[in-house]
Amino acid sequence: MTGRLVMVGVCHAHAPQELLERVAVRQADLPSFMEGLREQGFGDMVLMSTCSRTEVCSVAPPGRSGASTLVDLLASHAGLRRAALEPAAQVRTGRAVVEHLFSVTAGLESRVVGEADVQAQVRRAYRVAQSVGMTGPLLDRLFPAALRSAERAHLHAQLGDRGRSLAHRAVDVGLQRLAGMSAPRTLVVGSGQMAGAATDRLTELGEQVRVAARNEAYAAKMAGPDAVCPLDALAEEIRRADLLICATSAAHPVVTVDHVEAAMRGRVRPLTVVDLSVPRNVDPAVARMERVTVVEMAALSDDAQGDPVALAAVQKARALVLAAANRFVEDLAARDAGPLIRALRGQVEESCRAELLRRAPHLASEGIDEVAHALAGKLLHRPTIALREAAAAGDVAALLQLAAAFGLAPDWPGLQWRPSGDSKAPRELQLELHDLSSYSGWVESGGQRMAMRLSDLMER
Repeated sequence: MTGRLVMVGVCHAHAPQELLERVAVRQADLPSFMEGLREQGFGDMVLMSTCSRTEVCSVAPPGRSGASTLVDLLASHAGLRRAALEPAAQVRTGRAVVEHLFSVTAGLESRVVGEADVQAQVRRAYRVAQSVGMTGPLLDRLFPAALRSAERAHLHAQLGDRGRSLAHRAVDVGLQRLAGMSAPRTLVVGSGQMAGAATDRLTELGEQVRVAARNEAYAAKMAGPDAVCPLDALAEEIRRADLLICATSAAHPVVTVDHVEAAMRGRVRPLTVVDLSVPRNVDPAVARMERVTVVEMAALSDDAQGDPVALAAVQKARALVLAAANRFVEDLAARDAGPLIRALRGQVEESCRAELLRRAPHLASEGIDEVAHALAGKLLHRPTIALREAAAAGDVAALLQLAAAFGLAPDWPGLQWRPSGDSKAPRELQLELHDLSSYSGWVESGGQRMAMRLSDLMER
């Protein structure tokens, strides 16, 4: 079943910030983007668009790989030619999609490795897709499993104890740029998840913080009613601030050159700006102004190499997440291959039973059944492993080939396996069944002799 999974997207590790901004899908554009995917046959998909990545996780339409179409759709949305997007686009299929999603959800592919904020982002993306009927059985298993895995990994690796977060990192880096300044004042612009996390971090550190947002009610919940300022007074608030952290989701810059010019007029103190928005909500021209330092998103990256305790926790989390992804794929494969394995086992057991009865019709039924069951298990050990591996890889051709080899045919779409018109077993199996004639003398109704002969057969 995982063989139809396809994921296409761009992320901070392979794309420059400018490209990430072009490809990002804002909330207002989400309905039209998802409808475009549906029209192209992608009725089963989840779109994740954050400040570090935009990725589409989908079940490919029947008979199509889907990857090429998804690259075209992302390029069209970004207003780019395919050739401009393709070098940075990451394409994954099958098992690789599962492993990547589990790792992303656990924060192991984030700018700040091991952060937990991405769990809420993945959960929100999944719920949005669910709400418009764009998740089917596979994604409805995959995303909850990835979220459970992330929670367990953070708990058992104790990553949560390290307080790793992009918003926290933005605060820490911003304050480092103001080292030596007495009682610096911070202005947070925005009232969403990232702005809230930054405000919490500043409060935790005992720093002075005010919040400017369109939704002043949310801002008041974050910082208290006395620390809220309206957006139309933004220039005056920037004048008072030493650190400005912008975390909004607007289509155009919220903090403009005019705002900052007015704030810096007649001012000697420097201003440090951190923009966590994608696309950027601080006008890029602000970076060229005197006494203003804009911290680029790339400067916030933290792979935990400088913190041995955090690094050990990240490494432990990676091992836990990879194991969970492998279990998910194997469990899914076992479920997918189950009908075929049961049909195959039943057919081979019946062939064994019929051959034994033909060779020794006087033998007890119970003894025949027991030996037929044991022999089928021995004969089908390797084919069963092959079936599960093919199912795990989504190799439908291999499944069909194995089924045909044993005289079975799939009854699509229910994946119920039945004997085909040709019920003959493969030649190797026929030889094994023919060899049963030499064992007919020992098949008796119970007793030590039968057990010893069975052991002898199994060793062969």
